[in-house]
Amino acid sequence: MLAAGFVLLALLLAGAYLLADVREQGIRQEQKAEAVRHTLTEVLLVIEGAETAQRGYLLTGQAVYLAPYRAARSSLQAALGELDAQVSSPQARERLTELRGLVAAKQAEIEQTLALYHGGRQQAAVELVRSNVGMDLMQRIRRVVRAMQADCDRRIEVARAKGRVLSDWLLAGVSVISLAILGLATLSLREISRRHRMIVRTRDELLASNEALKASVRQQAMLEEAVRQSRKMEALGALTGGLAHDFNNMLAVVIGNLELMRMRLAKGGTDLQRYIDYALEGAQRAGELTRRLLAFARKQPLRPVLVSLNEAVAGITEMIRRTLGGIYTIELVQAGGLWPVVVDVNQLENALVNLAVNARDAMPEGGRLTIQTANVALDEDYASRHPDVGSGPYVMIAVTDTGHGMSEDVLAKAFDPFFTTKEVGKGTGLGLSQVYGFVKQSGGHVDIASEPKKGTTVRIYLPRAPEGSLQAPMPAPAAEADALPRGDSATTILLVEDDPSVRIFAAEALTELGYSVLTAPSGHRALANLEANPQVALLLTDVVMAEMTGRQLAELALRLQPQLRVLYMTGFTREALDRGGVMEPGVALLRKPFTLDELAHRVHAVLAGAPPAGGARADPSHG
Repeated sequence: MLAAGFVLLALLLAGAYLLADVREQGIRQEQKAEAVRHTLTEVLLVIEGAETAQRGYLLTGQAVYLAPYRAARSSLQAALGELDAQVSSPQARERLTELRGLVAAKQAEIEQTLALYHGGRQQAAVELVRSNVGMDLMQRIRRVVRAMQADCDRRIEVARAKGRVLSDWLLAGVSVISLAILGLATLSLREISRRHRMIVRTRDELLASNEALKASVRQQAMLEEAVRQSRKMEALGALTGGLAHDFNNMLAVVIGNLELMRMRLAKGGTDLQRYIDYALEGAQRAGELTRRLLAFARKQPLRPVLVSLNEAVAGITEMIRRTLGGIYTIELVQAGGLWPVVVDVNQLENALVNLAVNARDAMPEGGRLTIQTANVALDEDYASRHPDVGSGPYVMIAVTDTGHGMSEDVLAKAFDPFFTTKEVGKGTGLGLSQVYGFVKQSGGHVDIASEPKKGTTVRIYLPRAPEGSLQAPMPAPAAEADALPRGDSATTILLVEDDPSVRIFAAEALTELGYSVLTAPSGHRALANLEANPQVALLLTDVVMAEMTGRQLAELALRLQPQLRVLYMTGFTREALDRGGVMEPGVALLRKPFTLDELAHRVHAVLAGAPPAGGARADPSHG
């Protein structure tokens, strides 16, 4: 009797398994048909989008309408390739072949109209559209797509009907077997009841253990999230507090001296130069603070070139030796055969000077500063202990001092912005955070080793340059000018700035420098000015503006005047002009806030440079 029960139970389980398998097969067939339907819909939407882009471009002549068409060229091939892998029946394969031909013909028709339009035959392009060849192709494409989708619907319905029939038979068989098992179960109720109670007890124990484990995991996750949030708020508090403190100090200097100057002017005073100097100094310190913050946030624009670090570090070391003075011994240890790296030399100089200044402050009575270069290979073990760096070849620059060192608590916060152990007024707390941001933005890694009374070593790791890279010349130091370079009224500058205060200042400054100035508050007004004034020699435009960015304006302006020179001005360039924080070669940039001296020299340099060849690139982020 018990053996018969086991046999019936096995049949019941087999039937349930077969039922589940039949349902799963039906679901897979439905999913496959739905996937084909989705891909067909995607093909139709993409080709319709391309046709809409074609019509929009022919009507407006604006290149922005071609974006869906360009995207369609790659996405159509991908979608058709996906269909090729999805369909297998001979009829579906035949229709897919027909669909490929129609899509290719439609693409050819679109390309032909665009070629006619670009060749100056706009009327011929319009006539080709009016010939309804494209419309006929689209109708045929839609018919083929609908036929293939109808096949998908039929396959879905067949699979469902088959599944229902099999399910009914299997359910009937399972029901019969279940009744037989119930009959046998009444004869061995005690044994089954005992086993049932055991199973229920075991299940309850497992469920209780599982719930306890889930509760423990949730509690651990909540604790970790609370710790992360606390650290984030602590860092944010330090950042905002330090930023507010420093900016308020600088604004106090600017506002206070301007008010003193106003009071002195009201009394007829003329000795105002010192107030002007103090106010300018405070404003320049605020500008430097924003640049340091951008460096920490890895959002400063970099101009990396391929350099030999031994040559660059040797020049920087000489400057540091002259800066620190005689009570410090500067030692340079350079490795032979040092690999080249791609780095912004100016920012590298700033980083090493920052480290040298920190070392000097750690050795108030004098000491030894060692700068060392070496080729290193970071292995997988090191990378596993430092998740922010990958294994591979790097060039290391180590800066070591014999100063008082750092405790573990200070070392843990060394890279935090506005964290400093110096006296009030002796430092901003942004030096090491700026070094950290620059190194990380350059794809490298920075590490600090320090012990109290034993000195500190800061190691900068920069990735080795790829093989075959061409050596770039070291940038020459800028020559100091005795006077502001001035322009003349024959040179017209188109100034585009949406902030009225900045626009007024820049316009008056350019006029004071001798240039003829046209102004515009937006890109659209600037294009109208440019069309009406073909004598414009330089476009000086803000980058971040509503409706049209400076990059988009420059692209359209260069189409109107290919010889036009372009100078961008902005206080934040990462999303506006660059790729990953790296500035494209040839992009002229004036960073805000800028002085009259910086404006004069930058404008003069751009006007004196070589003119664009055949329309310079106005969109460096797209190469």
